[in-house]
Amino acid sequence: MWLTAPNRIGIAAWQVEDSVWRIEARGGRDGVALHVGDQAIRLVAQRDQASDQASDQPGNQTLPRLDEQFVRGDELHLSFPQSDDRQFGFRLVVRPVEWDGFAVDRNHACFELLVSIQTTLLDAHPSLDLVLPAREGARVERVAASGCRVHHADDGDSAAAVLLGPQDVGGSGPIDPDRAQRVTLFGDFLEKGVIRRARPWLIVNRSGRVIEAKWIGAAIDALTGSPLPLS
Repeated sequence: MWLTAPNRIGIAAWQVEDSVWRIEARGGRDGVALHVGDQAIRLVAQRDQASDQASDQPGNQTLPRLDEQFVRGDELHLSFPQSDDRQFGFRLVVRPVEWDGFAVDRNHACFELLVSIQTTLLDAHPSLDLVLPAREGARVERVAASGCRVHHADDGDSAAAVLLGPQDVGGSGPIDPDRAQRVTLFGDFLEKGVIRRARPWLIVNRSGRVIEAKWIGAAIDALTGSPLPLS
């Protein structure tokens, strides 16, 4: 179940028995972070590649600030409305995912991140990146049979894999081996009033081992076999 506190908006945790998976989602320069051991997997706005620092220049905007948070069943709903100094607003729904042979426990988890983005501007190219911590082992693979893409990262103490379904691969751009630990969502021109969605699945292992290939294969089957949520 999700643990939240009314006086601490932007902090939540998914509890499994006596362990938790903590999320900080304040937005702004802090972005959204899923903590895995001493590291964090972050959802951030597009960055200035020359300095790798968030900028307030057009095209390199920080995220909108979190405005609303609530829990519905096993879903954590977060709302980041557009403000005058931001190109876009977005909603994020986080839910744990399980399938036959895989269940969330103290060391392993899979979360679906349903991101819905929109703008009130006539000319906007909003972009979000999932940034994976990786001292070693960052790589990208395309799974031809399913049309999916998998980004792998291993920082030595934990491992992560981001799965993009066929509907999201096109919007993430071409594979760039030098930036394998950064998973780009959206980035193309976004028309005013149009809602665009992405649904990456994030598999994490905080026990220090890599993500097993059998989990990747089963997750791809589950992802491609499930409809895109409407909420």
